[in-house]
Amino acid sequence: MILWGRASSVNVQKVLWGLEEQGLVYEHKIVGGKFGGTDDPEFTALTPVRRVPVLQDGDVTLFESNAILRYLANGQTTPVADMWMEFGSTTLQPPFIGLFWQQVRMTKAEQDQAVLEGQIKALYAGLEIVNTALSDGRAYLAGNDFSMADVAIGSLFHRFMDLHPTILDALPHVDEWHASIAARAGYRKWIATSDEELRVTG
Repeated sequence: MILWGRASSVNVQKVLWGLEEQGLVYEHKIVGGKFGGTDDPEFTALTPVRRVPVLQDGDVTLFESNAILRYLANGQTTPVADMWMEFGSTTLQPPFIGLFWQQVRMTKAEQDQAVLEGQIKALYAGLEIVNTALSDGRAYLAGNDFSMADVAIGSLFHRFMDLHPTILDALPHVDEWHASIAARAGYRKWIATSDEELRVTG
């Protein structure tokens, strides 16, 4: 099994965490970002989109991080877990990316306060939905068992909480859930990492 992608990519991080949860042995080929390699013929032969992550497992080659997580789950992804994985992609990740881009990938002069505030508002609205779902007492997003849904959504949290440490203050159920997943070895190893190599100064 081979994973292609740089560990500073949030979409690669979620796959690394998923691999850790499943206890799988793999080779990690670092490509993308400052490392380059996404235009190399060996990589472009694997994916038409030329983006990381890509997973190779024998005759199977997959791109798109959530598809890879489902594959790693080996048929154990429930419809409810699937639903939350899609929710993360459609509702939480777009404002997260906008927020991260504004605060990490732009200089102060380039940042747009109105855009930034809009992204925070959209992200918070999504988190309120998660908070309501978790208010029924479930331990994890898809029920009482940890799933790839927790990986897919949980992989976003370290970065936006690093940027906005108080964002969960009024969301107690999300806060409790996040504390639980943040204690897991895969989160500590792959998610709770520095974004310094991505940060633009000025």
